[in-house]
Amino acid sequence: MAESRRVALVTGAGKGIGFAIAERLQREGYALGFATHEDDDKSRKACEKLTDGPVEWVWGDLADPEVPPRLVRQVAEKFGRFDVLINNAGLSTAKPALELTAEDIDRTFAVDVRAAFLASQEAARAMGDTGGVIVNITSVHEHVPRPGFSIYAAAKAALGMLTRGLAIELAPKIRVVAVAPGAIATERNEEAEELASEVPLGRPGEPHEVAELVSWVVSESARYVTGTSILIDGGMAQHVVERPAG
Repeated sequence: MAESRRVALVTGAGKGIGFAIAERLQREGYALGFATHEDDDKSRKACEKLTDGPVEWVWGDLADPEVPPRLVRQVAEKFGRFDVLINNAGLSTAKPALELTAEDIDRTFAVDVRAAFLASQEAARAMGDTGGVIVNITSVHEHVPRPGFSIYAAAKAALGMLTRGLAIELAPKIRVVAVAPGAIATERNEEAEELASEVPLGRPGEPHEVAELVSWVVSESARYVTGTSILIDGGMAQHVVERPAG
């Protein structure tokens, strides 16, 4: 029997923004696909914190092209339906441009762009005529560059354009929206507090604030929103960051 709850898959769900999104969607009644890079103890403990509803923990290296569609299929098969995909997982490749390697480029685009595309393909098939929502977590650097982030910014810009292209092709049944965070205080983004002076609102954002925006994007309240990128950056895009990343 099909699960009556709406079903969402969040990639990169083990910490930071991904965990905050997973936690928020579960509180709102979603059955949750909780995707992590590995089946390690840290990821298991993170998943076990989500006790407000059904969870299917799935894992795999998104740089492997077979993994993104498999994760979607596992969650769809577990719950009998598929409604929301959150492509959150990504690599923050930070190096001076002249130090970047072909491997850096290939892996960054494999995880940040190709994996999101392959997961979106499979999600669209799983959603079928019922439709649903795909949210791509990009970055303020989808819109503005930063020294040390040449490849990261390029990958996020590509994901932003992928959002627009898929929104056209998958309409009207499926909405596709990018959410572009700025400096968010997470375990991975250790310099967020140091960047406060670069943010017009004077502070880094919090993961739960990004989760609240994503919650709205996937809701019926946003049913006329598709093919766009929504910044949540405290105004950071209005002030080009000169400090090198990394």
